Amino acid sequence: MKKIPVKDIKIGDKVLKLDAGWLDTPFLKHNFVVKDQKTIDKLIKSGVEYVYIEKRNETEKIKENEIIEQVIEAKKENLPKEYLELKDLKPSFELYKKSVEIVKNVMEDVRAGKMFDSSAVKILADKIADITVANKSLLTNIAKLKTYDDYTFQHSLNVATFASSLGKLLNLPVSEIKVLVNSGILHDIGKMLVPKEILNKPAKLTDEEFAIMKNHVTAGYEYLKKSGFTEDELKIVVEHHERADGSGYPRGLKDEDISIAGKIGAVVDIYDAITSDRVYHKGMYPSKAIKLMFSWTDKHINKKVFEFFVSNVGIYPAGTIVLLSTNELAIVGDVSKKPLEPVVVIFKSHTGQDIAPITYDLSKPTVLKKKIVGPVNPENIKIPDEVYTIIEKMNEG
Repeated sequence: MKKIPVKDIKIGDKVLKLDAGWLDTPFLKHNFVVKDQKTIDKLIKSGVEYVYIEKRNETEKIKENEIIEQVIEAKKENLPKEYLELKDLKPSFELYKKSVEIVKNVMEDVRAGKMFDSSAVKILADKIADITVANKSLLTNIAKLKTYDDYTFQHSLNVATFASSLGKLLNLPVSEIKVLVNSGILHDIGKMLVPKEILNKPAKLTDEEFAIMKNHVTAGYEYLKKSGFTEDELKIVVEHHERADGSGYPRGLKDEDISIAGKIGAVVDIYDAITSDRVYHKGMYPSKAIKLMFSWTDKHINKKVFEFFVSNVGIYPAGTIVLLSTNELAIVGDVSKKPLEPVVVIFKSHTGQDIAPITYDLSKPTVLKKKIVGPVNPENIKIPDEVYTIIEKMNEG
């Protein structure tokens, strides 16, 4: 590895890391191949002064075919690296279900004025963090299969799960990921101190009721502070409603004053809330939610954190084998219109039997809405030639 000024970088150089923090550059990855002058210009414009590159042989001219190979390798980095192993899904679903029950019991104890069981939350947080470190996508893929039963408790677990996965993507230490999960689980605990008639009101809240609802952040923070939690453990709790432009609450913090945990908390809290079905509210389709949230970047949410989040919520390239929420296997065909809800070709039934290929548009509303659970390891899965023919026709022109 060699440290050089940005001005000395050449096309074909393999950048191993940038001499800057993750949130201080416009690059999602700090490990990439410089494939054109545009990338060099972007580096200079970003204010990065030095980069660490793989040592090059100055006496040999980099050949064009070597550059092409490096660019191909760089593109491969964008493909999903962590597959769902079908054998792991059942125990993971069971863990998720039990976790929702633990969160529910802890929160209902708070509402009932019983002693708060912080140990149960910390044990659960450690378990989620450990699973995320092993496979960052496993629990987040399960979290994307939403129901409106026990929304408050499932939402708390989903925020923790998404935050954990995002923390790993940002290369945070395991200890910090565990703190993120812990804070994510508890981020809405103050809602247990809000009267039920306001918390569950289907109609629009009055100004007075909204003021009471907003107080759940401070109420939860103060309750947990008295229970022995540290400031670092409460960042998501107290900052998940803060907004980059200072319009949030309770402190009206601006982006530069919001912690990384707070930035993560805001993004994952908003995404899970607006894509979840409620008894009185139909959740947005993920593609619509992502589009809406993009319009909020730098105004309400941190753009860089959101870009990392989008790269992590399930945009799968054409050709990826995926498991659907109906337990069917499909292969992604056309991602040009709605990357989060692509057109897929289903080739195995929910029982694992081969079937005649069925083209299915995941973006179209149906009675039984099918969703992608996650990418499946293609090893030992035989895909009929007919499926590839359908995909080729799909992407012609």
